[in-house]
Amino acid sequence: MNHDMTTFMPHGYCFLWKPGILWLHVLSDLGIAVAYFGIPLVLWYFVRKRTDLPYQKIFLLFAAFILLCGTTHLFNIWVLWVPSYYTEGAVKAATAVVSIATLVMSIRLLPHALKLPSQAQMAEANAKLQEANEKLEALYRQVEEEGRVVLGSVVDNVGEGIITLDETGRIESFNAACEAIFGYEPEDIAGQPLSVLVPDAEDRHRVWLAVGASGQEVQARRKDGTVFPADLSITAFEVSGKRHHTGIIRDITRIRHAEESRHRLLTRLTESNTELERFAYVASHDMQEPLRMVMNFSQIIAKDYHDKLDDEGREYLKIVADSAHRMRDMVQDLLDYARLGREGVRSGDVDLMVELQHVQNNLGTLLSESKAEISCVSLPSVKGNAVQIMRLMQNLIANSVKYQPKGQAPRIHIYASDEGDNWLIAFKDNGLGIEPSFIEQVFEPFRRLHTWDAIRGTGLGLAVCRKIVENHGGRIWAESEPGKGSTFLFTLPKTKS
Repeated sequence: MNHDMTTFMPHGYCFLWKPGILWLHVLSDLGIAVAYFGIPLVLWYFVRKRTDLPYQKIFLLFAAFILLCGTTHLFNIWVLWVPSYYTEGAVKAATAVVSIATLVMSIRLLPHALKLPSQAQMAEANAKLQEANEKLEALYRQVEEEGRVVLGSVVDNVGEGIITLDETGRIESFNAACEAIFGYEPEDIAGQPLSVLVPDAEDRHRVWLAVGASGQEVQARRKDGTVFPADLSITAFEVSGKRHHTGIIRDITRIRHAEESRHRLLTRLTESNTELERFAYVASHDMQEPLRMVMNFSQIIAKDYHDKLDDEGREYLKIVADSAHRMRDMVQDLLDYARLGREGVRSGDVDLMVELQHVQNNLGTLLSESKAEISCVSLPSVKGNAVQIMRLMQNLIANSVKYQPKGQAPRIHIYASDEGDNWLIAFKDNGLGIEPSFIEQVFEPFRRLHTWDAIRGTGLGLAVCRKIVENHGGRIWAESEPGKGSTFLFTLPKTKS
């Protein structure tokens, strides 16, 4: 029997198949494996070229050891999808054997290696090293000079203003971006204090020069006297024992204007949403009475005039009654949805096991007729509104029962996991599932994936769920595969206890 393939699960399950952590491990192991396969080639090439080297076998043994290490990293990738753990273990065992052999040989050769090299060789090596050092110093001086030229060019071409200051805070240099921002020429500003550009209190300047500054929002002043918001960072550096400072400054006028515009837009949007919710509430409330009239008169006509209507008339009357019932359900759901936006959340400790029992009592007939089975581990208590949370759980269970293949009994499993300050609650069912392209749309109001004749509903059930979860400061989402059921997950805050 192939125990690898039938007994174990792929290692990817440990990562919950989350792409971020999965590919982090895959790419990391792949990079290590590439390096571990490259190093033995370098060692092999080195041994071939340096036939005069003693102890060549230790190089080859190291190459074999590193090669096997690379193989183990490739297997780390392989077992993410294929649970070949016995094969992986065999490779690790081989790696262990070669590693121990390498260690033993290294220990045995250590006394001999300590005797290398000879004094004459060391003297010759030192002479060569001194010569190389002199060349390196000359090269360093050349590179340093070229670096100054390149750095000056880079500083003058960056988009942010760069200023250098001496230890007293007086300006030493001023790049081209600063010229554009402030309107000064470098020769006009050199030797001036920082307060010419940033007219803040001098005590703030002293603090910035002493400990630095990062992302300080300041009021900067141009040559023409205009003031604008700016972002300032200051860091210290030393040259030949003297302390200097680099200041980086950005004009954030556009950013502030954009933030103000966004704030105004958000305020208008909030007001519009409030008005829309108020309209939906009033409209839904006012529509209930006319609907009751339609339903009542439909029942009266069906009862008192049944014999006077032909089959076509009775069918039309049935359509009117069904449409009225459908409209009543939609109006009631719309009223509930609008009410959620108006009433807010009155928080308390809510025992999810107690609320689940209430839901099962409320949906007793539906659960019995559909032969639904609900299983759960012990559910925690959360901070929230008991009525809203019961409605949330009731909608999710009713949704799972409703969206089932014909003739299949619903199976719903509920579980919770610790998410720090929140509980993650999951409702997993065996229903029809959701196409990936629609999974983000199911929480939108009036969004239906099936016709009303096929599966009755108003399209507001999951929208109400999202509104309840968001009222509690949580988030809700779905994971699904067509034909394999869906899992609805949401977070709710923990109780203080």
